Amino acid sequence: MARDVRWIAGIALTLATSALPFAQPQPFDPAAVGRGEKLLAAQCGFCHGANARGGSGGPDLLRSPIVLEDENGKELGEFLRAGRPDKGMPRFDLAQPDVSDLSAFLQSRIDAASNRGGYKILDIVSGDPKAGEAYFNGAGGCKACHSPTGDLKGIGSKYDPVALQSRFLMPRGRRGAGRGAIAAPESTAITVTVTPPGGQPMTGVLVRLTDFDVTLRDPSGTTRSWLRDGDTPKVVVTDPLKPHLDLLPKWTDADMHNMTAYLVTLK
Repeated sequence: MARDVRWIAGIALTLATSALPFAQPQPFDPAAVGRGEKLLAAQCGFCHGANARGGSGGPDLLRSPIVLEDENGKELGEFLRAGRPDKGMPRFDLAQPDVSDLSAFLQSRIDAASNRGGYKILDIVSGDPKAGEAYFNGAGGCKACHSPTGDLKGIGSKYDPVALQSRFLMPRGRRGAGRGAIAAPESTAITVTVTPPGGQPMTGVLVRLTDFDVTLRDPSGTTRSWLRDGDTPKVVVTDPLKPHLDLLPKWTDADMHNMTAYLVTLK
């Protein structure tokens, strides 16, 4: 079964970190962080984005091993002075205070990401409802499955903005039962239809699928399994949330905020 590699990587990261305790936030000099943010936008923003999360050809710096292992700008400074000409990255001869400020900004963003469970969300309804509606009816392809006067009627009253945004970005819900966990409805479960040679097709909720076997849970709750040999038995997997998962790597920050702003108006 084909999978979106980025989606699988995101799920693996969620599972790997879900059991870890929240680290204590580290103190950062606000002035240094501010200077570092301006320096990054001016010197590195074109390739790595103004928020260091990736841009025009440059990777996400908050996932860079060099940044993650940096101590007070030492490793970062050495890397910047050498550059990566083979990757199209020039050398940067920054003064040490500038490197320290840049390091402070990047480390503060990493710290904020690792402690987001303790972050108090103030207001995420900052987008344009009209632009969100246009995305819903256009590029997002949402209207193919949803209707503001049908299944989404009143959704803006049913969920607060944070939960609402989580539901369309992570429609299967977050794993575990911790802070912010949202359970996905049973109607969104992945199903599979198995047709043995000369037999009748059987459909149920997918429990397990490998190159060697397939297991489902039928409507009565009984678990049934088959050994697989190539395309025998015939296996057809149906994921009702596939459009959401296909859209996940395509969201931009503007699209997410605009969509949230639009959905909260559906009272």
